[in-house]
Amino acid sequence: MYNVWFERPMPAQFTARLDGLASIIEPVTNDPYHSIETAHAAVASVLPYTAAVMDRAPELLVISRTGIGYDAVDVAAATARGIAVCNAPDGPTISTAEHAITLMMAVARQLKKSEYEIRYDRKEDFYDAYVGIELYGKRLGLVGIGRIGSHVAKVANALGMTVIAYDPYVSAQHAADIHVELMPSLEALLRSADIVSLHAPLTDETRHLINRTTLAQMKAGAILVNTSRGGVVDEAALIDALESGHLFGAGLDVTEVEPPAADHPLLGFHNVILTPHIASGTEDGKARIREAAVLNVVQLLRGEQPPNLINKAVWPQVAARLKR
Repeated sequence: MYNVWFERPMPAQFTARLDGLASIIEPVTNDPYHSIETAHAAVASVLPYTAAVMDRAPELLVISRTGIGYDAVDVAAATARGIAVCNAPDGPTISTAEHAITLMMAVARQLKKSEYEIRYDRKEDFYDAYVGIELYGKRLGLVGIGRIGSHVAKVANALGMTVIAYDPYVSAQHAADIHVELMPSLEALLRSADIVSLHAPLTDETRHLINRTTLAQMKAGAILVNTSRGGVVDEAALIDALESGHLFGAGLDVTEVEPPAADHPLLGFHNVILTPHIASGTEDGKARIREAAVLNVVQLLRGEQPPNLINKAVWPQVAARLKR
């Protein structure tokens, strides 16, 4: 019998998949990795999985992420130890895309500022003082058109927006299929878009992709939306761009440090809406990512290569370990 360790409590409807195959372990102390030592599989959420953490669990065969991103997992260290790394790439798509659209609408229509004014600034004429942006006919620039970015494009097209994208890893045919115009460079996209929405993974290449230089390339009065990873944006540079009035506003579900401090400067802007990395966290979204993460584990423990295996080269080693 295998042991499956869960970083967070998992509803019984999903752990039932492990009946007869594995026992369930959940952390119960202040040590977030408590009891991982006996695990053959770890269902991961937000904690970092470093080489040191993996060394605490010498029998570990798989780390399965409840989400699409795996930047918190040291994939090279896992591969060196014969540990498979899996994710749930399809689970967050719809909910995260809808959240991105929600953020751009909320910023464009100044919802945060408007509510504040109702509460604390009793104007005689709210309507005349109000300044909002209509999305119809605006150019939406998507940085990345993978699963989530592509779904955002479909919704934006339905809203009557013109959608452009920069993504060096997708084909022209895919862009055409979702009615998106591919731009030759990030700079070309930034200079053309009224709203920029980020859908890129956090890598060495994309860290602080949005910085002082690229923010200056954005159109005056543009909106920035980020539902990818906080590290893609240089927050100090973003704050300066907001303070100078260069940007109309920003909608952010992610920050460089999560959760952000209660006195984080971005929380003080009326034209910034900040949510605590919950874009995929609808009940439907949670169900899909939990189901996928557990199924990765079930398939692997049964000796089947999971379809969402990140480090595919490690599979022969994992398969050999399963037969011991």
